[in-house]
Amino acid sequence: MEESEARRLAEEFGRGLTEQWDEWACELRLWATPAVTGVYGFTWGPTAKDEQGRQIRLGGNWPILVDQDTGACRLVQGPTEFAALRGTSTARKKRWAAAARKQHPPT
Repeated sequence: MEESEARRLAEEFGRGLTEQWDEWACELRLWATPAVTGVYGFTWGPTAKDEQGRQIRLGGNWPILVDQDTGACRLVQGPTEFAALRGTSTARKKRWAAAARKQHPPT
């Protein structure tokens, strides 16, 4: 599946999540998922106007995943899956912390 088709499916899925997609000027951004293959990931950010009338991006939405084989869409299911998809699982974080302690011992 091409990225453009995955983006179209992700937008269709996102529009089903909120009736304010257009009002909030939601925008999809390709999200790198280095720890997994076979899916496209897209972050989607609504925007709002600040006190000066400028568009600002709001956050807080879980990325949309699109299966490259089936086109099935779903949201990332919480912080554990999010960390695993980013390649920053708890085990990996612990290994990095241990490595950092070895290189920079307390004084």
